[in-house]
Amino acid sequence: MEIRAARESELEQVVELCCRAFNPDGHERYWQYVRGDSSYRLPQTRVVVVNDRVVSTLRVWERRMRVGASIVTMGGIGGVCTHPNYRGVGYASALMRDTIGYLRTTGADLGVLFTIIPEAFYHQLGWNSFPLHGFHIKGVNPCKAGANTNSCNSATRVEGPSEWQVTPFEPGTDLDAVATLHDIATAQQSGTIARTRAYWDMAPSRIRGVLPTVVAYPVGGDCNPEVGGYLNYQIEGKRAEVLEVGCTPDKKFPTIFNSGEHQAVLEALVSQLLQACEAQGVEEIEGTFSPQHPFAACLIARCNGEVIPTEDTAMMLYAVNLPVLLRRLVVGWESRIADAEETFPPLAVKLPAINNQQAVLRHNADGTLQIVSDGTAACAYDVDLTEAEFWQLLFGEIGWEQIGSEVSVPPEISAFLATLFPKRDVIFWTPDRY
Repeated sequence: MEIRAARESELEQVVELCCRAFNPDGHERYWQYVRGDSSYRLPQTRVVVVNDRVVSTLRVWERRMRVGASIVTMGGIGGVCTHPNYRGVGYASALMRDTIGYLRTTGADLGVLFTIIPEAFYHQLGWNSFPLHGFHIKGVNPCKAGANTNSCNSATRVEGPSEWQVTPFEPGTDLDAVATLHDIATAQQSGTIARTRAYWDMAPSRIRGVLPTVVAYPVGGDCNPEVGGYLNYQIEGKRAEVLEVGCTPDKKFPTIFNSGEHQAVLEALVSQLLQACEAQGVEEIEGTFSPQHPFAACLIARCNGEVIPTEDTAMMLYAVNLPVLLRRLVVGWESRIADAEETFPPLAVKLPAINNQQAVLRHNADGTLQIVSDGTAACAYDVDLTEAEFWQLLFGEIGWEQIGSEVSVPPEISAFLATLFPKRDVIFWTPDRY
């Protein structure tokens, strides 16, 4: 058995193996993941070779991801598969372990994957599930919800309930504006991928449906109006899925979208979606983002259907280099400390060991932070957290207040951690896989 980067001459074997494992008609698709990705490098395709034959493979996608208010380097792992004749002997497990070493050589801080098999396989390899919360609306009735009856399939513009018009997305005229708006809209959303402009043009991104369905422009006025929002959804049969929504944050309240004209943009996008659902007889709408998101809340209020909260646990995380990952967050943490109403004494907090890596967060008298990687900082307070709680705190899926009330922690430590770990909007948009 040999585990290494694929060779150019082996890529056809890799593509054929992926077709056999996932989609017999996916030959062109899997080649596009290689040829159509401007960020691709041959070592990103990892293989197990037995007797000159590729028997197991996976792909690493190098991306940048927002964790809290900071950006870290991420290695997204996908396409993990083994030839049926060679399964059950540990090739995929060995490949996954080797890939962690590869991620370290590339400088990745964090590994991410989305599993389609039982999570236990990855749990035993040190990966942790990270829940993504969503919503499922059953019994959608757009007419009762107040949507008008204009056809959403028309290529003409559809007016929303405010001075916004929603039009079909046109790549030639809208893409640059949408890419810019995405950067603005996701800047405060933990979990999102920081997309380069080239990302939008890559074949894999297009295959995964990164382009919006519709965009919203202000009615009248400026002859070159700016895009105020966009919506990406797909309808299959009686089901609609919201893949992504973007809206310019309110200038007064930059982390929310629920006031003034920004709410009007969301209302216009919701109206367009409901028109599309009515025209195509949709009975269910779902999305893998929080039902408290302003767009989801507006949609739910308009649908008059049964709302079922959902939880997707397919996303899994691995701390490739825990101390470096935490150091990426220090600047954001120091800003929060500087903005806090209270001051904190020098203190040290030992975080839980993750993937056999220990780190201590030390606050100095001058307000600076240090990450001590050996875990031996004197007088460090040992915070009793599970690995799952650690990841949820780091991203902001839960705030320290939700944990601090349930554990015995000195007041100064609790106040300090509450400052560093607020509750945030955590979103991983579906088209970003990967």
